[in-house]
Amino acid sequence: MSYTNPGPAITTGSTITGTGSPWGGGASATSTVGFYGVTPITQPTNAAQAALTLTTAIGGGYGFNTATAFNAFTAQLENIRASLVLLGLLKGS
Repeated sequence: MSYTNPGPAITTGSTITGTGSPWGGGASATSTVGFYGVTPITQPTNAAQAALTLTTAIGGGYGFNTATAFNAFTAQLENIRASLVLLGLLKGS
């Protein structure tokens, strides 16, 4: 399956890209990336980004069987939000 980028071709003095093929940004974790005019940052990292395993709830049907599981999920969700704000992909308050 081929993919194309429908954006405009690169123009002199422009930061808009679209060369007719998939585009990727940030060649490594130390590359700086930013969107919507925010200061570019390196790849966000946090201990809360570790893999998260949820288990079936024993009651209430919320997907958490312990407060620890709920707290781990909440920490991961808060970290995702913070990372998106830092990158400029989500408006912070």
